[in-house]
Amino acid sequence: MPNIAEDIRNGDEKAFEMFYRLEFNNLVHFITSYTSDRERSRDLAQEVLCTLWESRESIRPEANLRAWVFTIARNRTLNLLKERRLFSDPSRRCSLDEKIAALEDPSVEHHIAALELSSLIKKAYDTLPVTAGDTFRLSRLGGLTNREISEKKGLSVKAVEYHIKISLRHFREKLKEYIG
Repeated sequence: MPNIAEDIRNGDEKAFEMFYRLEFNNLVHFITSYTSDRERSRDLAQEVLCTLWESRESIRPEANLRAWVFTIARNRTLNLLKERRLFSDPSRRCSLDEKIAALEDPSVEHHIAALELSSLIKKAYDTLPVTAGDTFRLSRLGGLTNREISEKKGLSVKAVEYHIKISLRHFREKLKEYIG
């Protein structure tokens, strides 16, 4: 399975371009939610992605590249807001203080960490055996009962239970492996 982080680390410009296209608008939206300045947010998102390219040798292929980039964006946005606060008139400082506090809130870090967890879960899903993965998706994402899955897949209820059990064990093992 190709690893875009590893490809970018190795200088693959096409991989970087693909990642850039996938994440640029997401970064702009994230930054704009704190700066309320779409043009400056676009510039900052571009700076963040350029930083990614310039520091590609330090990318850890096993880490979540998206979470890393959003952490850079968060830090750059914080710096921008703090700079604005220094040079703003006193009537605007309160608003900037609120935005800085919101961005420094641990929940933002939790959202960024969730990006990483989401990536780990996707990796675990991708390595499930096909039948177990399909069964698990129907159960957990589709909300179907074991009986409904057995009818839909032409399996016995016991086979459905077995595939779900295998999937849960697989997730536990993979997440332990990924997290350490």
